[in-house]
Amino acid sequence: MVPGAAGLQRDPGAQSDLVFRSVVSCCISGGVITNMKKLVPVALAVLFLVGVSSAQSLPAIDVFGGYSYLSFNMPASADTISQQLGMQGWQVSASVAVFRHIAVEANFSDHKLSDCGGTTGLNCSSFAYLFGPRYNLGDRNKKLNGYLHALIGEDNATLPLSAIATSDTSTAFAGGGGVQYWVSRRIGVQGGGDYFYTHHLNVDGVTGQSNFMASAGVVFRFGQLPPPPPPAQPSPENPKPAKQHRSILHPLHKAPASTTPSAQPTTIAGAGVVNVPGKGIRITALGAIFAPEEFDGAKVVEVSPGGVAEMASLKPGDLIKSVDGKAVRTPMELAAELSDKTGKVRIGMQRGDFATETIILLGH
Repeated sequence: MVPGAAGLQRDPGAQSDLVFRSVVSCCISGGVITNMKKLVPVALAVLFLVGVSSAQSLPAIDVFGGYSYLSFNMPASADTISQQLGMQGWQVSASVAVFRHIAVEANFSDHKLSDCGGTTGLNCSSFAYLFGPRYNLGDRNKKLNGYLHALIGEDNATLPLSAIATSDTSTAFAGGGGVQYWVSRRIGVQGGGDYFYTHHLNVDGVTGQSNFMASAGVVFRFGQLPPPPPPAQPSPENPKPAKQHRSILHPLHKAPASTTPSAQPTTIAGAGVVNVPGKGIRITALGAIFAPEEFDGAKVVEVSPGGVAEMASLKPGDLIKSVDGKAVRTPMELAAELSDKTGKVRIGMQRGDFATETIILLGH
């Protein structure tokens, strides 16, 4: 965000509250079930617009949309024939992060099949809306991660009964998971599968249906991700330092463990930095320790009280990306760029998904 631009925007929280009240009012006045199909595209459009206009103030939100296949297991009864209905359609979902790995999810799907039940002209369908918790696996800052979820809601279906199409609504449960591969920080692809249980036509003596649902499509990420936690520090109980990313300071091979009783900080002559074993390097001009981040910047690991970094509101987990507009990829590049700087210096930084610039003042 450009400094000073915040005053030119409306309050995102007020916008989100107004949108929420409007959607709730629409649901109550028109009926949730009868208007659900109309509300799905509207809700997604609103979510997209709010995410674009005020993404920096929102929690982490993943919005998925794509193709879906439902294998519906229709058991036999006095009026039905045991058969497997292969329905095709679409699925959309949105998950909102509550904690680092925990999110709440809303999932909508619509499937159809023509000429079902062995009768020409008989069409079957299934429209489900489900809600529940979701657990995101792994580090969400990485390209590949996964998720598990358990959802409950309702399924509004049209199924064959006595050679006629019969509509019925049943409680539905879906449990499963999937994987996501992020092409960029905002766009990725997602695939998943779920066990999908319903109990349609129970008044006609039909037993519950154990079904399978699969989906694949595109996922979009909005909002702000929490910054990754700083690496674990060595302690008397755990003297082994945390594993570091590969960089100039940490070559491709794993460095052998130190044979000295205790590793001491060493000054790198002429670079204005101090090597701190197990942490990274301390850049004395900023009063902070930095670690590499896969050639994507210098990550703040520790901030010294009263230093320039603390005065500039830098925090552990922040990623320094540029100095006076020039990109830096490692802590050593950051130290080199600051070595001949004095006075006001522009520092480009990233905190989670929020990118900005701050001004620091370096002494002579």
